[in-house]
Amino acid sequence: MIKLNIFLFVILIICGLGIVTARYEARKLFMEQEKEQKLTEQLETEWSQLLLEQSTLAMSARVEKIARKELGMITPPTTGNILAIHPDYTPGTTE
Repeated sequence: MIKLNIFLFVILIICGLGIVTARYEARKLFMEQEKEQKLTEQLETEWSQLLLEQSTLAMSARVEKIARKELGMITPPTTGNILAIHPDYTPGTTE
């Protein structure tokens, strides 16, 4: 009878340690999940800001301003400056 009580007591201690370990791991994983969710929110915010910045930088008025000021381009080009190339064109031949 004493052996059975000792055996059951050892099993009880092992189960208790298992429960404590499982709860500790669960809390640790929960904290990691919260940390990753915060990082996800920060990255989503940064992504939306980058998309806004990209749309601002790609606005046609801004592109046209840079083309005129920094590259010296004019709009519209004169008729003599337009060259149309057809897909079946071969250089060196006249048509």
